Amino acid sequence: MLALFARGSAKFLANNGYLALIAMLSIYIGARLVSGTFTEVIYETVFASVVAIGARLWMDRWLPAIGIVIFGHGCYDAFLGAHTGVADWYPPLCAGFDFVVGLGLLIILIRRKDATVLTQ
Repeated sequence: MLALFARGSAKFLANNGYLALIAMLSIYIGARLVSGTFTEVIYETVFASVVAIGARLWMDRWLPAIGIVIFGHGCYDAFLGAHTGVADWYPPLCAGFDFVVGLGLLIILIRRKDATVLTQ
């Protein structure tokens, strides 16, 4: 996935990473909708919204930030994912994916010259 998207501009790569992050966050909201209480759904939605908005704001200043946020989501998966109502196999699988993709995005975007100059 990274190899395919890395052929585009740094902004294209970062934006696709952001869309992947939104999908990852949505999975936990969905799990809470299925098996959680109303309070848990609200909490998960607020948490996901704060992470999504924070990631977007940080990306607007520094594109490689999306790699750090996705890596951080992997930490969430590894340490808290099992307590969120998703299938038992999902958190470790997602954590591994997030660690690889997050670090990959961070390294690729730091090395890309067009990641330091944000163009409109």
